[in-house]
Amino acid sequence: MFRTAVPPIIAAVGDADGATGSGPGAESPAVTVESVTVEGSRIESTVSYSDELRPFFDDSPFYVEYDVDVSDLPKSILAIPVLAHVCPVAWAVGADVRVPTVDRRFLSCLETVGAALYGMYPFVRGGRVVAESAPETERSTVDGETGMLFTGGVDSLATYARHREADPTLINVRGWLVGVDDDRSWAHTTRRIEEYGERFGAETQFVRSNMLEFLDTRQLDAEFKPHHDGAWYSAVGSGLGLAGLVAPLAVAEGMERLFIAASHWEGFPTPDRFEYWDGGAIPWGSDPAIDDEIAWTGTTVVHDGFSLTRQDRIEVVADFFDERDDDVPVRACEASAEASNCNRCEKCARTAFGLAMAGVDPNDHGFDVDAATFQRARREIEAGNWLVDHHHGVYWTEFARRVDPDRDYPVDGARGFANWLAETDIEAIADRSEPPAADRALRSVARATPYPVYKRLYSVYDSVKS
Repeated sequence: MFRTAVPPIIAAVGDADGATGSGPGAESPAVTVESVTVEGSRIESTVSYSDELRPFFDDSPFYVEYDVDVSDLPKSILAIPVLAHVCPVAWAVGADVRVPTVDRRFLSCLETVGAALYGMYPFVRGGRVVAESAPETERSTVDGETGMLFTGGVDSLATYARHREADPTLINVRGWLVGVDDDRSWAHTTRRIEEYGERFGAETQFVRSNMLEFLDTRQLDAEFKPHHDGAWYSAVGSGLGLAGLVAPLAVAEGMERLFIAASHWEGFPTPDRFEYWDGGAIPWGSDPAIDDEIAWTGTTVVHDGFSLTRQDRIEVVADFFDERDDDVPVRACEASAEASNCNRCEKCARTAFGLAMAGVDPNDHGFDVDAATFQRARREIEAGNWLVDHHHGVYWTEFARRVDPDRDYPVDGARGFANWLAETDIEAIADRSEPPAADRALRSVARATPYPVYKRLYSVYDSVKS
């Protein structure tokens, strides 16, 4: 069950300097947004921290850039991106957040979002978010436009297919899967997202931020990883953070809704260590309890597809492909930030097999797989190498439960692999082959981390293991 009905997270308007402290002479640790400046399409924010928070932040200013001019937007909207990133860290430490001004509706939603995170994770201690002013932003450009975070993966393709009649703008974020210094990968990513836009007749927008450099994600993972499943930004900060990054763009472009595709689904099995959590799926940074509560004046956020399992979403995508009758690619793995899918990793094999189960030849949609791919998948699963965290076991177990012995598969080797899956106790393999705790933590963080950090962590993991 939830830890408490009244989490100690408060959003308030008042004198930020006078709002801290629990008694005479006492002062809470705090994160203070000192300034928010804008020049054309770039917002830059300077932040100061109490000593308790300094290890979790870099010394550089936070920035976010867009493809549109946001200089005419009010400061209350421009402050949303940085506030969305400092709040979860402050709540984890039990610190206050001070900001000169922020949109009133966004400030209000932080209490509910903070309550959800407090219910998910025992390490979240709470705190206050105090704004000197919180105006209700006047929106003269709200005209029913829709946006969605889009990568080209199964989840975002399913959300696009489900809501394509709304003609959503496809929004991709640099600083998440592609690092701020990786120009080559970013050029490739922008080309691919623009190709999706051309195929679908959809507008594309790109957001660029240093959020994973501004946050010291390695230190955050070192401190809090034992209490969540994944890396900090994925497991704690992603829903609020990514939505917050898009807020100024949404206001500038008149977006009334912003879709965030679900990663997990209702009923996603939860490990015993989260037995206190009453949510619909394993605790995660992007969840209906978080995303559906995020809003700013004129825009609401929608966590989409939570009622559908991953394979349900693949079947939505398969129907979409059948309707279009073309070779829309599916972007599966981290290697696709630089080239095409690697066709060797767990996520490539999982996505390719899911497409085959739905009657789609993955080789028509960005993959190069054959019988050897599924032979390799069997070896890696049997060895436990692809079951290094809770998530992977759930995905393969779902496949095993859905195998139809009479199904035709459009790619060599998939039928034999499916028959093996149906007769195999994936959970037992995971239990037998569970690696040592330190080994598992390093690998789990590495595999659940965005590509730039993923590469660094895997080299650390290999060194430690050696």
